[in-house]
Amino acid sequence: MKVNIQKTVSYLLIVTGLLLFFSKMVSAKECHTVYGGGEVCETGDLSIDKKVYNPEANQYWDNIDSNDYTFGPNEDVKFSLRIKNISNIKVDSARINDDFDRLDDYMVYVSSDKGDYRAQATDHKVKFDFGGLDPNEEVTVYFVSRFKNDGSIPAGTTCLTNIAHAYSHDDSTSDSDSASFCVKTDNGKIITTSTPSTGFDLGLVLALEALAFAGLGSLALKKASSIVKK
Repeated sequence: MKVNIQKTVSYLLIVTGLLLFFSKMVSAKECHTVYGGGEVCETGDLSIDKKVYNPEANQYWDNIDSNDYTFGPNEDVKFSLRIKNISNIKVDSARINDDFDRLDDYMVYVSSDKGDYRAQATDHKVKFDFGGLDPNEEVTVYFVSRFKNDGSIPAGTTCLTNIAHAYSHDDSTSDSDSASFCVKTDNGKIITTSTPSTGFDLGLVLALEALAFAGLGSLALKKASSIVKK
């Protein structure tokens, strides 16, 4: 009789443990009570690795220095984004927001394999939604953008940084990563910086200086001429 009771208790403990385990996997939350009442639930954590494609090396790099490769006007730029669940519980809602707003003045969005581009004036983002990710599960996605023509890009070499954010729940950033790269054009637009209203007009100052020197020169010539006549 005692043996049967022990077996029954053992089975119940095993079943209870399995139920708790699967309950955590399904709910994707790990909760514990806190002092004073209530409980706190963890929803998992994510990492993100963002890279940019180097056409010359035929590889995705973390960053591309201008000495290694420089893009040109109308050239495509490819990006990869790898997201991974680095926690020991399932993440219910894994998402990526790539902040394309930083590139919008120089580039246009072309396409992505799974993403959704939001082109609103205040929300230039490439968004990816992965649903749930199991512990240690990872997914890599890609998107392509293109530099504008040389008339829309500053003359010379311009280096840009693109940032992507990973979210495991709500709007709290779980991780961020960036990729830097450069573009060069010889016939781009010239960027001018206006002088602050409280500052000096450099052009006017130079013009006045030129007139002053011209006046001094004329005075010197008249003085020399009068000396010769004497």
